[in-house]
Amino acid sequence: MKKNIRKTVCVAVALAVQCAAIGWLIGRYENIVRNGTEVRFRCEAFDPYDPLRGRYLRTAVRESCTNIVGVSLADDNYWNYRDKFVARLEPSTNGLWRVSAAALEPQDDGGIWAKPISSRAERSVSWENRGKDESSADFENRRAASPFKVTFTFPDQLFVNERVAPAAERVLREMTNSGKAVAVYRVKGSEIVMTGIEVDGKSIVSCAREAMSSK
Repeated sequence: MKKNIRKTVCVAVALAVQCAAIGWLIGRYENIVRNGTEVRFRCEAFDPYDPLRGRYLRTAVRESCTNIVGVSLADDNYWNYRDKFVARLEPSTNGLWRVSAAALEPQDDGGIWAKPISSRAERSVSWENRGKDESSADFENRRAASPFKVTFTFPDQLFVNERVAPAAERVLREMTNSGKAVAVYRVKGSEIVMTGIEVDGKSIVSCAREAMSSK
């Protein structure tokens, strides 16, 4: 009897811990959404499906910069800094945002800093930039003389209603080709979460519903 009671207590405690963790994550997300700064980036489309969590839209938001603060990168050490950078975000002139600096930790400069889901450093000139008639030696000299850049990947999943998801995916793919798809985020305390995707200033869900009703 005592053994069964202990087992029941252990299961109850485990469930309570899991519920508390989920509640903390939800509360953290809601706090960022309510109180964070809104930022926007151009995005590209993918077409995923998660059988455990349902349909979602997946985007690709990748931004780069060569302004690297507080660390000196070299060809023999840059890989040591993979996924260790944070990004300074600032608005650009087209209503979107850009990455203006990279650092190993947020700087006390009054700016908005965000932790990406991944980051990597590399030379600004890669093998894809090699000229058709450029020799290996000439290209390598040009590559070695180019500055390092850090490329950031930001949160890329937005869960949507199962019913509108297929139409939303089609709209997102079409608008990606026209450059009109924008990923919307909120940033607070260097944490960044995706809150929506817009097409020409309209929610992707609204666009999907309009596409469905027009058929």
